[in-house]
Amino acid sequence: MKEVEIRVKVNNFESIKNKLDELGSKLIETKNQIDRVFGHEMFLDDNHLIVEGGLSARIRETDNSKSLEFKEIVRMGGGLEIQSKLHEVEDGLKFLDKLNFEEAFTVAKFREVYKYKDFKICLDKVEKLGDFMEIERMVHSSEDEEQARQECLDLLKVLAPTAELIHKKYGDMMQELKTRGEL
Repeated sequence: MKEVEIRVKVNNFESIKNKLDELGSKLIETKNQIDRVFGHEMFLDDNHLIVEGGLSARIRETDNSKSLEFKEIVRMGGGLEIQSKLHEVEDGLKFLDKLNFEEAFTVAKFREVYKYKDFKICLDKVEKLGDFMEIERMVHSSEDEEQARQECLDLLKVLAPTAELIHKKYGDMMQELKTRGEL
């Protein structure tokens, strides 16, 4: 399975929540997420951003769960992801150290997750970055990616018609802040 997602910066969650309610979507969870993000020099460009198709790693702590995740960075869609539960964060840190991944920064967010048909809509309050909406859809094959992306864009037109797409991951935006000395 592959995730196809789009991301937009938003100013008003309330209007989006009202539209989600009108569509009959369901709030399925709220959670606090702390992502410790790691990079490997073989996947970084001169600005320390992960290259397209490169891998990032993260240790995610969400309420009472912990996981180690590797994610292929595909900014105009979604890439492959694998995840493994952790009993202790230290285990993940040791594993990443053996693979020569270095910690870059932390992304802290409060996320509200809605379900609408085959879509997952996430409203994120991201520390230091602001408010965002992600619309995600899982596909079984690469052939389905473009259609799923268009369907995400069509839903965006309903939920936030004036919002502009952001082709950066939260990690890219945090790295830019770090590079400018704002972290």
